[in-house]
Amino acid sequence: MSATFLELVAVGLLAGSFGAVLGVGGGIILVPGLILVAGLPFHTAVGASLVCVVATSVAGSAVYLRTGRVDLGVGVRLQLYTVLGAVTAGLAAVYVPVAPLYLAFALLLLITAFRMWPRAHAVAPPHDVAHERRPLAAGASVGAGAVAGLLGVGGGVLNVPILHLLLGMPFDRSVATSVYMIGVTAAGAALVYLARGDVALGIAGVAMIGTLAGAGVAALVGGKLPQRALKLIFALLLVYVAFRMGSRGLAAF
Repeated sequence: MSATFLELVAVGLLAGSFGAVLGVGGGIILVPGLILVAGLPFHTAVGASLVCVVATSVAGSAVYLRTGRVDLGVGVRLQLYTVLGAVTAGLAAVYVPVAPLYLAFALLLLITAFRMWPRAHAVAPPHDVAHERRPLAAGASVGAGAVAGLLGVGGGVLNVPILHLLLGMPFDRSVATSVYMIGVTAAGAALVYLARGDVALGIAGVAMIGTLAGAGVAALVGGKLPQRALKLIFALLLVYVAFRMGSRGLAAF
């Protein structure tokens, strides 16, 4: 039991750390971690992940808000759309077969790995172009929320590119604003899973110990870490986990 406890804390620590540093919430590590380590069914792992993503957001945002890196105006505005997508997808999740969800998660991991792969900085769009893209960003935020509700990832995996690439926000502010946004998004979907009984509260509570610690520390030191090396390590980890999740999806058919 102690080994399982330590493994769950380690999964939470890894998820919280990367989630706060890269703005993705940690669900892309939590869901496969809870499935592979704790043996949870997919929907139960998603529910537990969403609860832990809320903890990641709270711990990370406490630091990012204090340092002034969160764009509250943009975050609050887009948050409305992500919550709408998350709650709708959370209600529909039980009607979606598990095998395609495994494969969708594996695809999401590979896309995220490609996005995280170190490359030259993208050129931010001019201010007027970024302003014109706000309706597109709102629609994309609904999709980010839907991904959160179906796959338990908090939506940050899409929030960061929406903020950085569509709206031209600097990467560090995109990360901080995404960490702030994912808390409410994940909470909306988590309430649906809790009401349905699809959250293993004991396991989620243990993993949350790690996510709180990891997110708090990572938010403090994140700006001092070599971003290129972090992205490379994270991308390679995602490719490995995608292979494991894809294998499970194919076996479930």
